Amino acid sequence: MITHINGLQGRKLDEVAAIWLAGNLDAHWFIAADYWRNYSHEVKTEIGTSELFLSEANNKVNGFLGLVDGYIAVLFVAKKFRGHQIGTQLMTAVKQTRSKLSLSVYQKNQSAYHFYRQQGFTVESQQADPVTNEVAFNMKWSAAGTQ
Repeated sequence: MITHINGLQGRKLDEVAAIWLAGNLDAHWFIAADYWRNYSHEVKTEIGTSELFLSEANNKVNGFLGLVDGYIAVLFVAKKFRGHQIGTQLMTAVKQTRSKLSLSVYQKNQSAYHFYRQQGFTVESQQADPVTNEVAFNMKWSAAGTQ
């Protein structure tokens, strides 16, 4: 089940933060693990006040998408639930609320890049991330009939 909420606290915030950290460590093997660990407290605080789409089963979060003004800041699915279409369900839910979306994905994160391409996103530009110095693609999606 996908729910759309603003702000999160307690056990569910802890679950989302854990998925965020584990997802970053898995997906971004090319960035030092300490970078993600050191940044996790700040991100948890931001997640707690963000617009979120949560995927839950048995009252437990198994994936989430964080949105900031049409920008997908984060999308992660818990490792044991990957390959179960949860990412696609989260994308479908967010697309129902916006006519335009954007995001940034590291070039080396090829599985995420291909997932976003399958979701209809196109590369608009690329740049080196100023913090990690890794190349990132800036991608955009628009609903049919919008510019």
